[in-house]
Amino acid sequence: MTTHRATEIASEAILLANEEDTFRLPELKENLEFDEEPSNSMIRAVLRQLEEGEWLERDHPEGRIWYASDNIENL
Repeated sequence: MTTHRATEIASEAILLANEEDTFRLPELKENLEFDEEPSNSMIRAVLRQLEEGEWLERDHPEGRIWYASDNIENL
């Protein structure tokens, strides 16, 4: 079965936020397993979508530290 790259990124981000409570982009990239590494801009776009869906949070729009939201903590 094939998993879309954005789905894999989103899943890993949610798992990482749930386990660690906070993370940065390099930490997320370490956990991703792709033959060809996705670009930072693609990963950031997925993280912003998770933020818009209230799965992740940041202190401010340009923040580089991602936090687990209440939605993740309630899983």
